[in-house]
Amino acid sequence: MKNRIITLAAIFLSSHASMADTDLKDEGRAVYSQRTTAHSFTNADGKSLNYRIFLPEGYSKEKKYPLVLALHGAGSRGTKNVKHMRPWVAGWSSPIVQKDNPCIILMPQCPPNKQWVNTPWRNGSYSMDKVAISEPMSLAKELFDKVVKEHSVDESRIYLIGCSMGGYGCWNFIMRWPELVAAAVPVCGGGDPSQAEKLVSLPIWTFHGDKDTVVPMKATTDMVDAIKKAGGEQVKLTVYPGVSHNSYAFAWKDPELIKWVFSQRKNPK
Repeated sequence: MKNRIITLAAIFLSSHASMADTDLKDEGRAVYSQRTTAHSFTNADGKSLNYRIFLPEGYSKEKKYPLVLALHGAGSRGTKNVKHMRPWVAGWSSPIVQKDNPCIILMPQCPPNKQWVNTPWRNGSYSMDKVAISEPMSLAKELFDKVVKEHSVDESRIYLIGCSMGGYGCWNFIMRWPELVAAAVPVCGGGDPSQAEKLVSLPIWTFHGDKDTVVPMKATTDMVDAIKKAGGEQVKLTVYPGVSHNSYAFAWKDPELIKWVFSQRKNPK
């Protein structure tokens, strides 16, 4: 593990150098809110989930677009459909990204006092056999299905990103529905290593800070090691040396990550 951190320190430093070249930065909730539209989804049982959606400039039903499902962290839970407008959720709506990668971005908001995955973050990994699907995750999946059906989505280019509580959500989503996703980016989250065989063929790039005291880094390395042990060769790990829980502040604007995500494709059913 020590050698792996030393190797990834070089990746961290090179990412810092390349970030400056992109000019990609936090534009603020007001800008992200202006670029997106606010909605509320209600399912057949009357359960609801707020969400925002971004449609690329010149959106046309005559074209197919990649879809990014972005799951926020615990600090962005709320009821007003604004608090989750953070760069690691809505930042890829920036013209800098959209110029070469026009995409739809779906951004549900988890209600207060609920979680994408009902497990204590400080405990790291968990067992899906003991943790039933949460109401917000179930609603997010229903919402996802609705958006894919009603919008012009390229189903070979569906991407999932999530940080912290959303990192748990990201792992949970791909463990439940791996066939739907072309690539996933779980940041400082955790999953169930016993589900690793489901993920051996899925491109995954995961990030964590080695000084994280909110979600232990072992939550990420448990998943990476289990996937590799199961034969997976498409999982990547970046460890940020000296970084605490804010690894997402670096990961979302890494130009190599942006290029990597939008280069991934799968064959739709």
